[in-house]
Amino acid sequence: MARYGAIGEFLQATIALIAIANPVAALPVFLSLVATDDPAARSAAANRVAVAVFAILAGAVLVGRFVLELFGVSFAAFRVGGGLVVTLTGLDMLRRRDPMAEEDAAATALSAADQLIVPVAMPLIAGPGTIITAMTMTARTSSVGPPWVVVTAVAVVAAVVWGVLLLSGVLHRRIGMRGEAIVVRFMGLVLVAIGAQLVLGGIAEFFAVAS
Repeated sequence: MARYGAIGEFLQATIALIAIANPVAALPVFLSLVATDDPAARSAAANRVAVAVFAILAGAVLVGRFVLELFGVSFAAFRVGGGLVVTLTGLDMLRRRDPMAEEDAAATALSAADQLIVPVAMPLIAGPGTIITAMTMTARTSSVGPPWVVVTAVAVVAAVVWGVLLLSGVLHRRIGMRGEAIVVRFMGLVLVAIGAQLVLGGIAEFFAVAS
């Protein structure tokens, strides 16, 4: 039963992280930075972004628990707070708003090479919402298994990011702006549902512990 529980947590963590990371939404920025690159350089750029995304999210998963303990925040409280952030991020995606627009504008002064990390890897893909989701999923799986369940999910997410960026030119031509908007809104709806479940689970856990 524990194994099936871990598999379920892995699948939910993977789906949630892919939904909130939404690498498809980063395609226009990525393409603008590698538009003049040859296929080999574009592949290297995709590799760099994927590695950066994995490092950022895996770091949040492995270190996040100690940060919570340092500030005396319970997993239940963090699940509620993280769930609210995930829900709000999903609502922003449903309304097609970019919560990181100001940060992205401030990053335009960076070189094209630096922008592969900022803002493409962070915050467009591994932004605050994605980091909080990873930490929230780690708190949730603490009763099921070690954080490696979520680290594995992060590895899958990094692989998906790599694949999407590697095929960025083809995907952007095929799905177009309307297709991209549909994907963003669908992912936003998924996030709202996952965020609501995290909030309800955190509240139930808090009152179970308190009683």
